[in-house]
Amino acid sequence: MMWQGQGGGGCFTVGACLGVLLLHLLGQAEGNAQKRFLEEKLKDYDVNTWPNSEASSGRGKRSSLPAGVQLPETPPEATTVKIQMFINSFGSLNAANMDYSIDVFLRQHWNDPRLSFNHTGKDRFTITNPEMQRRIWKPDTYFNNVKDAEIHQVTMPNILLRLYSNGDILYSMRITLKLSCNLQLEHFPFDEQTCETALASYANTVDVITYEWVKVDPIQLPDELEIAQFDLLSHETESFTQHFVTGNFSGLKVHFSLRRQNGYHVLQTYVPTILIVSISWVSFWLDPNAVPGRVSLGVTTLLTLTTLASGIRAQLPPVSYVKAIDVWIGMCMIMVFGALLEFTLVNWLANKKIVNPASKIFKIPKALAGSDAQEVGCHDVLDEKEPGQEKQVAEDVEDPAAKAPKTYMNHARAFDRLCRALFPITFFVFNLIYWPYYLTEQHKALQVPD
Repeated sequence: MMWQGQGGGGCFTVGACLGVLLLHLLGQAEGNAQKRFLEEKLKDYDVNTWPNSEASSGRGKRSSLPAGVQLPETPPEATTVKIQMFINSFGSLNAANMDYSIDVFLRQHWNDPRLSFNHTGKDRFTITNPEMQRRIWKPDTYFNNVKDAEIHQVTMPNILLRLYSNGDILYSMRITLKLSCNLQLEHFPFDEQTCETALASYANTVDVITYEWVKVDPIQLPDELEIAQFDLLSHETESFTQHFVTGNFSGLKVHFSLRRQNGYHVLQTYVPTILIVSISWVSFWLDPNAVPGRVSLGVTTLLTLTTLASGIRAQLPPVSYVKAIDVWIGMCMIMVFGALLEFTLVNWLANKKIVNPASKIFKIPKALAGSDAQEVGCHDVLDEKEPGQEKQVAEDVEDPAAKAPKTYMNHARAFDRLCRALFPITFFVFNLIYWPYYLTEQHKALQVPD
């Protein structure tokens, strides 16, 4: 029984090897037959002539006509190339360089009647031989706004050339494109952009090649497509004709409508700047004579905000118009710089001597006056006493400090109390105007440029 099992296994192994060998031989024979077929088709094939140049003009029939018989001259027809694009991935827009990248499967369809066949027993086959691919006519498609492009080569060149029995040809390749996009950054980072991908024929005019989008799904997108910092709202396709001194050239465009996501910039820009501005208000609670603390706080917040603004500007192109982020950073700098200037005024008042007690800069409102004797000041206390109590109060305050020259300390502290409310209210009102305006502008409908 053991020997039979081994023998059965041996027979099975030999049968499998024979089957694999047979399939290999059949595949090799099919490959040889395909090669011979292509060699026969391409023997009189002119790769420099577009498919319909001879078929429509009747030149192929003229050689078989009797002597003296002539057909009327008919102009050759242009070859229609139908385009379909599958967007494999969509790179984020680079605002500094005004470009974006896409990884795309570019599929081109056209008919070449010179390569039609009906005797091979198959309705199509794929041409994988690079030499054979080079010997077949292909449209000279190029991208108008491309900065850089690369055909994927791993693990083999990502190029597909498929020939159908009726002469239809599918030419597909996987390419990565870096394309320019003219960004409008007035509302950055609450902006919406329209970027386009345009392709056309480089050397063949409209009487040789005309481009069309396929009727069904000219632009295909994967369901899980994600774009860093952007939402893809929609895409629209169109055909156009370029008019140059060298001729008219057919082309196609696809417009991508994108809306920037705000989460990144809110966390990286707006929240830190709000905190920096809020920290600058701490100086209003410090003593007017606390020069080291208030100066270091004001200068530190101003330098921090300047550094943050420099990092933001490095990510953007040097455009001449004002952007939404410039308005925000400018207001934050005004608030921080205003707090530093406020300390300068307060410190000047706190150290300015009162030459004539009867003259005052302005009368301090009761809402801004201090509640204790230290903040109100000794001379104000004397003013509030009854005439019969002045002598007793003067004796109570008879000390070296009371004999010191009087200053406008009360006014300085009152101005600090005013700014404690004035600065936050001003910044809050600015936010009430800034955020609704730019968020409303961002959600307006996009207009595709003509």
